[in-house]
Amino acid sequence: MSTNTRKRKSALREVWDEYKRSPQGMFGLVLFLIFLFIGVGAPLLTPYDPLEDRGLADSMARPAWMRFFPKYRNAPVTVDALSLRDWNVTVEENVRLEWGQRGEEEVLFVSPAGPGPARFVMEYSFDYHSDPPDTFILQVPYSFEGDTGVTGRAAIVLVDPSGDEYRMWESRVMRNQVRWTTQRVDSRDMQLKTRLGFRPLANLAHELIDEKGEYRFLLQFEIDGADDEKGATVTVGQSRFRIPGRLHGPLGTDHLGADLWAQFVYGTRTSLTIGFIVAALAVVVGTLVGIVSGYFGGWVDELLMRLVDVLIAIPFLPILIVFVAVVGKSISTLVVLVAIFSWMSIARLVRSQTLTLRERTFVEAARAAGAGPRYIMKTHILPNVLGLVFAALVLLIPSAIVTEATLSFLGFGDPRVPTWGRMLQNAKSFGAFTELAWWWILPPGLALTILAMAFVFIGNTLDDILNRRSSER
Repeated sequence: MSTNTRKRKSALREVWDEYKRSPQGMFGLVLFLIFLFIGVGAPLLTPYDPLEDRGLADSMARPAWMRFFPKYRNAPVTVDALSLRDWNVTVEENVRLEWGQRGEEEVLFVSPAGPGPARFVMEYSFDYHSDPPDTFILQVPYSFEGDTGVTGRAAIVLVDPSGDEYRMWESRVMRNQVRWTTQRVDSRDMQLKTRLGFRPLANLAHELIDEKGEYRFLLQFEIDGADDEKGATVTVGQSRFRIPGRLHGPLGTDHLGADLWAQFVYGTRTSLTIGFIVAALAVVVGTLVGIVSGYFGGWVDELLMRLVDVLIAIPFLPILIVFVAVVGKSISTLVVLVAIFSWMSIARLVRSQTLTLRERTFVEAARAAGAGPRYIMKTHILPNVLGLVFAALVLLIPSAIVTEATLSFLGFGDPRVPTWGRMLQNAKSFGAFTELAWWWILPPGLALTILAMAFVFIGNTLDDILNRRSSER
């Protein structure tokens, strides 16, 4: 191992030893590591896709942990039968059942096992011990293929804990071929309410699921007219039954019933990625411009510093909004634009340090030995400004994160990418502030504040250590 490597490791160890003695710096580091764990572990922390999974619970459902408060102790919970295999076949009269595939979907093929009528019933039962829900939805995909003279019927029946039956839907007589279709039973359907004898504006879910106990949904299929030469096949797809609850997950749901915790953890990943990329790009450009400007001086320095002055004088946010509106709402575009307007302060900082370093004895000695400007800037100037640059890098990250959140909140973020700013923008647009849905508003807002504070603590601590070490040299 070379002497330079040992010295470098020793210097890093000394900086870390000093850093550990700073309560503020360690507190900021712990906060950052927590957010980093959330961002990196997003797929492990939530099973939901923040952009695809909707209708997981009722609109603006509260966090599940609010069940511990008396007011929400009996709030409706989500009931979800996602798979056809959640349903049990309870009646098999002269039928043959076969599992198969329709595309990528698992389906159940039902056909008569012999001459005469055939009948089968599928049942999904669930215990419900909460307050009556606001809605429920049942979807049954099916198709019918039969020979001439063979007919079929289908029906959906709800049985409550008292044994009362409600015929939710009944098909017409099926003949020949009924194409693949999905029958949907929605408790908000006015025709369904009228057919069951309720007022059109009644809350059907409240009326039907108003007892505590076991409820059963029955899918009934009948085939008539089959014999040795004629038959039919009923295909049943992934039937789904859902009661959207009013409580869901660690952070509740948004206006579409999408999981806010999924949006938050994936937004953490996006925000950290944006912050690090923007800061890295800004540091590279700013360091390069600062070293070149400070080392060469003269007209090069004048030209580059006037460019810095012009970019600093330009109103930052309005220009970003105009560029995003013209170029398009893309996360890559946003990263590049924010980086373009973020390197000037680093350039000035590095330039001022370079002006001092170029007059040092070791630089003069290198120049006298015949070293060129490129070698001197790379070997002698750059290593001596890296500490300053690293501290500036840490402080740039929260600025980039807040800028992206601001643009997303104003409606100029990428709608295809979950971010904290997009969460706040949706909250503003869809009534979270009006409804005082604090579980939607507070998490991204507090996360922006806490993460920015963490980086400020880390950056200030590093700046103090590196400045002190620089003054001691």
